[in-house]
Amino acid sequence: MMTPIPNWEDRTKTIQHLIAELKSFEDQNLIVMVTDDEGKTFKSVKLVSKGFDDDKVYCVLHI
Repeated sequence: MMTPIPNWEDRTKTIQHLIAELKSFEDQNLIVMVTDDEGKTFKSVKLVSKGFDDDKVYCVLHI
């Protein structure tokens, strides 16, 4: 039996939405971290770039 996907896992973020959320943090000097295992491990963002997939352009966070 498959575990249901939590609502937050099925969402995508635009650059505009991400910036608005990041601006809501009082301490703007916090290090940006990412996780892909529900918070068991974290990695810091090292670089932000454009990624390309055929005719789509993405904002890519490098860890």
